[in-house]
Amino acid sequence: MLRNGTVLAVLLLAAAIAGCSSAGPLGKYRAARTLHLAPDGRLIVTDLGSGRNDGAVVAVEVASGRQTVLMRDLPSTRHSGQAHADLAGPSGAAMAADGTVCAAIGDATAPNAGFAALRCTSGLTVDLEAFQASNKLPSNPYDVVSDGGEGWYVSDGAANNVVHVDRTGKVTIVAYVPDLAASRLGGRHGQGVPAGLTLGPDRTLFVALYGGTPFDGPPAAVVSLAPDAATRKGQIKPRLVALMQHPIALAATPDGLAVADYGGAPDERGKGELRLLSGVGTAAADGPGRQQPVGRSRLLASGLDRPTGLARLPDGRWAIAETGYTELTVLSSSRSGRAGDKPAIQLGLKCRSSSWA
Repeated sequence: MLRNGTVLAVLLLAAAIAGCSSAGPLGKYRAARTLHLAPDGRLIVTDLGSGRNDGAVVAVEVASGRQTVLMRDLPSTRHSGQAHADLAGPSGAAMAADGTVCAAIGDATAPNAGFAALRCTSGLTVDLEAFQASNKLPSNPYDVVSDGGEGWYVSDGAANNVVHVDRTGKVTIVAYVPDLAASRLGGRHGQGVPAGLTLGPDRTLFVALYGGTPFDGPPAAVVSLAPDAATRKGQIKPRLVALMQHPIALAATPDGLAVADYGGAPDERGKGELRLLSGVGTAAADGPGRQQPVGRSRLLASGLDRPTGLARLPDGRWAIAETGYTELTVLSSSRSGRAGDKPAIQLGLKCRSSSWA
């Protein structure tokens, strides 16, 4: 079952990232969890809240830092009853092309409080706990992305599945990964634990299977689902993209698929990484495919502090949410060429969004 957190402390590799940016802030949050880009280029930040039913979804204009609260007063509690995370609330949110925003709200033991649900600005609310229970599965929704059409994909770490929700609230399971080896996703027997999601330009869905500590131990996997997963009848066999230790967040970019690795158990700090799987992000096939070992990926940053959110900003920089910090980390790509960027040559340099522009 998925229980984890968000936030920051960055050691950069000089050859991969030029440095921190120096301009306007991206805001402060109680507990930023996941990050996605809106169709209009704004950054969508999901804030878990402080445990006082104060979860929120915020849109940030990247150039100016101007914020718009899209959803507020979402369920948030510090007494979740979860084995690995005391705080529960909205953990993922995304915007569709028509401006509708949906948030995935994690599980908590509080009865009738709106947890383990999908809630949208259109007025749609879906009880995912009840749906998973109908299949004799637990529920702890984590992330959500638009399917590029008329519905949403939601990852559920406790149920070990990815579901699709259409605009009427109908829910279907599109992929189920109770065991990695049994699903031909590597040789380790252990839970899949779907976490971060991202949609590729051809509507291929990429899923981070967190697996790993504190559940069954690494390695876990990044997988893809075919572009027609939302409409195809029956469940789809995920295609293996890469074996990784603790993949938690994904971002599709023109250069490939970016992956944030959590770095270990919740009490292990400063071991997270940002990696790029070059060339990944366009094609997907139904069924298992050739794996891309992590050694063939490009390491962009190390020393991240339990990252849980990742986005590639329109100007080429990276925004990262890390556990326990009120600000986002922003790293500038060596290709951004933006005036004011500071080169980050030495390991141990920490970059925070309060100093970027």
